Amino acid sequence: MSEERKHTILVVDDEPGNIDLASALLKEKYKVKAATNGKVALKIAQADNNISLILLDIMMPELDGYEVCERLKADPATQNIPVIFLTAKSEIADITRGFQLGAVDYITKPLKPEILKARVRTHISLRQSQIALEKQVETLNENMHLREDIENLTRHDLKGPLGVILFETPKIENREIADSIEESTNNVLNMLNNTLDVFKIERGTYPFSPDMVDLNALVNKGIKAVSRLASKKNISFNVESTHHNTYIDAEELLCLSIFNNLIKNAVEASPDGESIYIHISEQGESVEFRMKNTGAIPPELRGNLFEKYSSSNHLRGSGLGAYSAKLMTEAQNGSIAFNIIDETYTEFIVKMPAY
Repeated sequence: MSEERKHTILVVDDEPGNIDLASALLKEKYKVKAATNGKVALKIAQADNNISLILLDIMMPELDGYEVCERLKADPATQNIPVIFLTAKSEIADITRGFQLGAVDYITKPLKPEILKARVRTHISLRQSQIALEKQVETLNENMHLREDIENLTRHDLKGPLGVILFETPKIENREIADSIEESTNNVLNMLNNTLDVFKIERGTYPFSPDMVDLNALVNKGIKAVSRLASKKNISFNVESTHHNTYIDAEELLCLSIFNNLIKNAVEASPDGESIYIHISEQGESVEFRMKNTGAIPPELRGNLFEKYSSSNHLRGSGLGAYSAKLMTEAQNGSIAFNIIDETYTEFIVKMPAY
């Protein structure tokens, strides 16, 4: 049995001869049901959820085609079934009224076999495409809700313990082990932030909850997280701050991801034996973080550094690092930018609200 035979067509006409003709033309490829009045047609349509198309005569006693169509479209169970009017009328006003009621097409009587077959085939195909699209949308919605569930699970069940590990590592006496744990924890935390928080920020549903955060401490943690890589490349850090503690109004875990990424990227981009310069200062109602490293971003990559999946992005292998850093910064009412100095240095500037 072909795929088309699975489709059921309901023919509604008070003239049995018209039903017989339509049935004879369509029965080879479709299952055909018939009704000689509007009331029976409505009962059949409501009882059979396999109807793919309705051929509906306009001029019928009691309930005419217009009223039958209106009732079909008002019922959630039948509103999506395509309706083609069969009509001896060819006046523009009559045709327009049919379309306004929800019909997808009309065929004038007497029925012409090739036109009837072509119109039926076309609208069944369109309806099947619509159903396939609706299923895709439904699947996408299910996937979106699943991702939200995973995000909630991850936020509560993973990020909390990771935060505890991260802030307890300074108590470990063996600094080599402590640094290794801190680096691994930061890497996991960054991955969680970049894949989950960015998703919610993009959708405008991120539950931003700022608090007092010490930027100096964050920077120190970021430097510690890359200490082994920096040591391997013989890269040193020169950190200056106008205050020993500089507080911003932000979320600590989001900021850890931002500054860890920036510092790690600077180490990776710097030639061996160079220094990275960091300056932290208060600028009125904001706090400014400046970081300069040797190695200028190539001119052809500068225009799209903060774009999603930019190939110029060296902050994260996923192509989301600079993009996510920008989203996370702006989600906290901050800003991020970069300067190229003498085609030799790259300087990143992050401004965050002061606490």
